[in-house]
Amino acid sequence: MKIYFKTVGCRVNQVETESLREKFAALGHQAAAEAETADLVVVNTCSVTARADRDCISFLRRTAAANPKAAIAVTGCLATLEPQKILAAAPGASLFTNKDKENIPAQLCGTPAARDFFTVTGFHGKTRAFIKVQEGCDLKCAYCLVNLARPVLSSKPLDAAAAEVKELIASGFSEIVLCGTRLGIYKCADTGATLAGLTKKLFALDGNFRLRFSSIGSEELTPELLKVLKAGGRKFCNYFHLPLQAGADGVLKAMGRPYDTAAYTRKVEQLRSLFPGAGIYADIIAGYPSETEEDFSAAMNFVRGLALSGLHVFSFSARPGTRAASLRALFPGIVAARSAALRSLDAELRAAAAAAMLGGETQALVLRNKEGRALALASNFMNLEFPGPLKPGGLLRCRVTAARAGVCLAQIL
Repeated sequence: MKIYFKTVGCRVNQVETESLREKFAALGHQAAAEAETADLVVVNTCSVTARADRDCISFLRRTAAANPKAAIAVTGCLATLEPQKILAAAPGASLFTNKDKENIPAQLCGTPAARDFFTVTGFHGKTRAFIKVQEGCDLKCAYCLVNLARPVLSSKPLDAAAAEVKELIASGFSEIVLCGTRLGIYKCADTGATLAGLTKKLFALDGNFRLRFSSIGSEELTPELLKVLKAGGRKFCNYFHLPLQAGADGVLKAMGRPYDTAAYTRKVEQLRSLFPGAGIYADIIAGYPSETEEDFSAAMNFVRGLALSGLHVFSFSARPGTRAASLRALFPGIVAARSAALRSLDAELRAAAAAAMLGGETQALVLRNKEGRALALASNFMNLEFPGPLKPGGLLRCRVTAARAGVCLAQIL
């Protein structure tokens, strides 16, 4: 069959889709360039926001209309939580919950199941490789339904994760990104190893490579883990994506987040002390129903005072089945204005982070070439540009020579 793969949502979804693509390829099937020419369309859905829902449903409607002969297999969080929405958009679709996702190739092709925690041997079309090492969330955040869509906690066995990373390094990947629904609570069932143990084992592998965490809770950066990361030296990317979600204690408490602004501040200060020049980014939600003007003003001041490297801004989206869905929503205009203010602050933070790198040295991964320039990614997640072209995939030392709009110009040392 010719199979088209569509992914909406997080890095975990992207890894899962890549693993499914490899499993279908091992059975003799090939990827299709577009859904309109495919025999089978596999859609890995997201439901973290209303926009994600709309994107998934819109794609399914278009695909069902444009290619009525194609079989459609739909999985992921939206398929797990609201299958009726999927069937309304694509009545003939086959549904697979997150629990059944890894068995899709076996079920559709009549072969034995091959469950390996979504192992990958490469990453199609990417310079960096992502691997999934943890699944599931048991937090009860008032606005989020991930704990409903992925409630079972599990982790990839330590030796299997190390073997996967070793093969990716041997295949030429110089940056490996560890992903999980809640990466920080990784725990190998066979050995009891935590994320600190896993990371230490990966650092011991041979090769010129570096590890990056996709996202990790500030409260999950334990002293043991930080000690291991510090010892990793250049093999660890000095980058931390620490979900914040709100910058006022009252809103954090209403959300059910497991920290307050003081604890978050202490962690950021600790990271800056241990990893000078680290990139520290945060998710933040604009317009949570209980967020007052005073709360929002406090959040803006809090984030600006932390001098984070950048923000990922989300407008509040009521999710069916969550506690926050029963709260009275703020007027859309208020939510839009707060989102715009936070995005403006994000641009300000990214520009300052770029300016702070001026004259400094860093390690860069060349991603691709574009219009005579080589685009690269610094260890701390800053976007870099070099006079091109350069071979993608290589790690190099460089010095930042100029900064503009959150992007640094650099020269190879």
